[in-house]
Amino acid sequence: MKLKAILLLLAMLLLVIAACDSASGTNGQTGTTGQIPEQKSLTLEVTNADGNVTSHTVQTTEETVGAALLKEGLIDGDESEFGLMVLFVNGIRADFVEDNAWWAFYIDDEMAMAGVDSTDIDEGVTYKFVYTPA
Repeated sequence: MKLKAILLLLAMLLLVIAACDSASGTNGQTGTTGQIPEQKSLTLEVTNADGNVTSHTVQTTEETVGAALLKEGLIDGDESEFGLMVLFVNGIRADFVEDNAWWAFYIDDEMAMAGVDSTDIDEGVTYKFVYTPA
């Protein structure tokens, strides 16, 4: 009788473990299946035409600064063969043709050598857009 009770208890324990594993989304496997993407944080400072600075902290699972800022609605622009041409930051337009101005993109205090959509997020870095008259 004790043996049957122990076997029943073990069977119930295995069912509980299997149900918990199934609910986690991994089905007992390791790797990318069911993994939660890594949360990253980035800081964005925006300097408008009047020199006023607005700061944003963005929590994201995106890989690039551009993807994170687009998803948050902080930037917008046109795709080109060279990548995203940022025309709007914080809803403010800086179109070289229309406004005779553009958005300069900085990583910390250095002008970026790559576009925002090809710049990987590095924590502890401050990304900046500065309204720049031509």
